[in-house]
Amino acid sequence: MTFIVTREDSRVSGKSAKIEFIRDKQIPRLEKAGFVKALGREWFWLGYYLFRNGKREEGHAAYDKVEHILSDGDAYRALVPLARKMEEELATRYKEAVKERYLIGGTAEEYRIIDGKPRFWAQESFGEGYLCSIDRQNARILRNASSCDGYFFADISLGESFVGSDGTRLSFISDNESVDTPAGRFESCQLWEVRRWTDTQKIICKTYYKDGVGIVRQDHITDGTTDTCTLSTYEIKGGSGLLPCASGNTWEYVSNHSPDVLLSELKIKVSFADDERTLVSYWVNTERIGYDKNSWLDTVQEIANEYYHTKKGGGQYICDVYPAIERAELLAATPMEKAYTKAAASVARRILATDTKFNPECTATGHWNFFGREYIRKKNDSLYLTDYNPRWSFEWKNDGSMASERPILYNDILGILQDATNCIWSDEWRVGASPIIEYTKWDRTVKTQITCEDGGTVRTKAGEFENCFKLCLDIGGMDGGLSYRGGKKVYYFAKGIGIVRVENEYCGGARTAVYELTSYEGTGEEFMPLADGFMRRYDAIGLTDGFVGAVEYTYVADDDGDIVVFSDRTGIREVPPPITQYSFIEAEIVEDRLWDAGKHKESRLCHDVNNFHLLCHFFGRPSRYWAAPEKAVAWNKYRVKIMEGLGDGEVPNAWLGHYASTIFRTACALFGCERKDEGYEWLEKAFEAYTKWDNITDGTELDVGDPLIYGGIKVVKGKGLIKLPDDTTEPITYDHLFEGTCNLMYYGMTARHGWEWFNSVRNEDRFKEYVERAKKIADKE
Repeated sequence: MTFIVTREDSRVSGKSAKIEFIRDKQIPRLEKAGFVKALGREWFWLGYYLFRNGKREEGHAAYDKVEHILSDGDAYRALVPLARKMEEELATRYKEAVKERYLIGGTAEEYRIIDGKPRFWAQESFGEGYLCSIDRQNARILRNASSCDGYFFADISLGESFVGSDGTRLSFISDNESVDTPAGRFESCQLWEVRRWTDTQKIICKTYYKDGVGIVRQDHITDGTTDTCTLSTYEIKGGSGLLPCASGNTWEYVSNHSPDVLLSELKIKVSFADDERTLVSYWVNTERIGYDKNSWLDTVQEIANEYYHTKKGGGQYICDVYPAIERAELLAATPMEKAYTKAAASVARRILATDTKFNPECTATGHWNFFGREYIRKKNDSLYLTDYNPRWSFEWKNDGSMASERPILYNDILGILQDATNCIWSDEWRVGASPIIEYTKWDRTVKTQITCEDGGTVRTKAGEFENCFKLCLDIGGMDGGLSYRGGKKVYYFAKGIGIVRVENEYCGGARTAVYELTSYEGTGEEFMPLADGFMRRYDAIGLTDGFVGAVEYTYVADDDGDIVVFSDRTGIREVPPPITQYSFIEAEIVEDRLWDAGKHKESRLCHDVNNFHLLCHFFGRPSRYWAAPEKAVAWNKYRVKIMEGLGDGEVPNAWLGHYASTIFRTACALFGCERKDEGYEWLEKAFEAYTKWDNITDGTELDVGDPLIYGGIKVVKGKGLIKLPDDTTEPITYDHLFEGTCNLMYYGMTARHGWEWFNSVRNEDRFKEYVERAKKIADKE
């Protein structure tokens, strides 16, 4: 039953909603059915979310329930004192702290005694804080040591290894180690090593055991960097062997970081033990105080974690990390460190240089800039990237809805390929093959039709590449904010080089964003060669409006020969020179040139299309009526009149969605002016307009107005496109004008912030009826 309620709880979002769901539905149901273990779990999480909502007394009362219901051997009972302790720390020490600077919480791990030895079985945990500038797994000492199929040790001789079901390797390295710790010097210690891969990183864990004491030291090595925990104090009340498991046994550890850089508490206690199972609880409290200016690792962590801060009221702002960048460049010593620093410094400098608030004199604005560090692994006949790791990677995004900036989104050349095919190369890809790939990613099903073809000769700035391989992708499942990663794409591979050209269809196929190889270092034998020292740079071709898209990949081998790829992804817009005349817009210039060339028919159509785009600009530009309801009423009523005039009193179908949303915004502003009766009249009009808009199916071609003014073009609903009389299509820059749904009304009438003009009527029964009407329509949509 615990599994079921856990899954049900996960489907409810928001602290208040979770509180209501657990308190009003889950707990009564479990009490009635008599599921004690699941009931105790629900009381624990109710307490946790009550504290998150500032209801401390109720939170403590919920934790009292947990202690009353559950026995000593239950994980959630063991977590209660740790949860209370966390709340005290959050209310005092971390009351004004930045969440990115600390990590605090508790864990309960259950180990089953199998053949006289403990083996990992289950885990429950809670916590707060977003600290990422450390190895977040370092404190999980027992779990790290038992990550090979749950075993701490294996029945092997000194020097031998045991390979787990997932490929993790457990090795018996030594039985005669001397270990110095704050708790004393321990002789004749055993050293066991675990080597494994996770989805995001490579891990080597070296654990030192002293018979009758337990773990006295652990070196946790992630992606080549080492964090060490050593025993500081301990109390053994019973048990024997390399890991004494008796109730009341405790161990405390200190880290290898200086306390003026990182404060860390790690306490482990055996909360319960019998002949069959052991329950161990952890207390972890880590706070970042500063960064060691003489440590390369600390300086790059400072770059990745301090380049922006979050305001108390929400929102983020760029911070000065130039000193850390310069220090990292000075301290980088190994080829891996130098490659890392070069890419990370490039991205960080670009983020700082292109932020208009941090650098008001910027000559370019930042929109889509990323630094990444991933391993490339081989599995069977495929190559693939490890997942995003927030400890190393960082980014800064500021994207809008302009079609001209869309191509910069495609600078993630390897990542998009991997998301589409679940790898970046497969030996199964051969000319004539047409496999279908289907798998789950980010809670969505990705389904890609692959077609393999002869790619012929590809010419780029980097050279001419013959006998290329062409990989055609039709990617489904990437919708919403990830739609740019879906659709139709084409990758061209050259033997000995790798990817040389990428084509990404967008705007329903009306446009194609192209990236081409512009420079490279290192060659191989295959269609996707990888080796230490390789470099590949790709640039977007033919962008407009000053946008620049690019990516540079640098490949470095670690000490084991595994390849790491660093990505430096550029997405900026160069600030154009001052332009004061609308006639200097490219489309206007094309119109003039066609007329001057005597192509009057073509020029007239271009003129009419430009009329449409100018109207979209007028409707879509910022209204600037924030906190000015009278201005909002005047401005929105004016827009309504214009739309009504586009079709001789009848709003052309193409504009119905924007017409409905404008009427709704007018109603909101009227309430903000205390003109309630008029506000309700406009609110009713909004429902009528939205009903008409919703009855039009996506894909329908809609009139925009008088064909003598707008050339007979059509808006294709739901596609962000206009269709010209010759059946060609063009993207709409302000496509959001044609995407409105009734969801806006329900959101606006229920939002806590941003729609405060509704506050004057929110408690009225009449208004609540409108909210229910909007909800029903939104749910149907």
